[in-house]
Amino acid sequence: MEQLAPHCWRLLNHGFSMNTGLIVGQDRAAVIDTGSGPREAAGLYAAIRKITDLPLLVVNTHAHGDHVFGNSYFAAKGVEGFHATAAAIEHLRRSGEAERQLVRFLEPEMALRKGDHSGIIVPGNVVAETGGTLDLGGFTAQLFGLGPGHTGGDLLVRCGKVLFTGDLVEEGGPPNFEDSDPYHWAELLGRLVRECDADVVVVPGHGHPVDLEFVRRQHREMLAAILEGESIVRSWPTGSFDPTAHQLEVLPYGPEQSTVFLQRLSKTMP
Repeated sequence: MEQLAPHCWRLLNHGFSMNTGLIVGQDRAAVIDTGSGPREAAGLYAAIRKITDLPLLVVNTHAHGDHVFGNSYFAAKGVEGFHATAAAIEHLRRSGEAERQLVRFLEPEMALRKGDHSGIIVPGNVVAETGGTLDLGGFTAQLFGLGPGHTGGDLLVRCGKVLFTGDLVEEGGPPNFEDSDPYHWAELLGRLVRECDADVVVVPGHGHPVDLEFVRRQHREMLAAILEGESIVRSWPTGSFDPTAHQLEVLPYGPEQSTVFLQRLSKTMP
């Protein structure tokens, strides 16, 4: 665990370079994202128990398997309060089984639905898009449900000057556009740039903590990619999807995610 502030830690899970957060109050502690399955969750739980023995609650920043498939392990350890947005809850109910294949190399039991703690725990506490708070005893964690971006139900968590963004901000690799709305994603990044203090510590979904200037660069990059992507999509015959190697090269996300980016952009273009 890396301590970021008096009440706040983050742990980098090495399989997907995914960040788990921990916010500790006087009465309870909040765990932000639980990892990709029971193996990863067991390591997380052991690390957390070296810091606090307080009762735990869980916040899921969104419904992708690498962030939520540790829920079952935490439930088996007595955690009852799992929090997420309504859209993330619906995504997990609808697509959770398909998400299992995402973790098959790191968490084979989770992928095969075998072994202890391989069930999918859907959060039962809905965080409104207008946000909310978690009273941890002498300290409050603030939740922000900002609507669609990386997914249809992204959630941010703030602990003083530390902001956990889930996959709305990415340092460990290119943004993942598979379930995204690129236009709203860029809009949300712009809001973060405008509304965050200059000294904020941003904990992305994957990779190392970053500063506001990093978020500003990701915002500019996404705006530029949208402009270029619109031009590319409009160059195709109506109803077709046929990116060339050159068109993928001019986008900043690498061929795989640039292809997905164009697919999502073509579905959401005005």
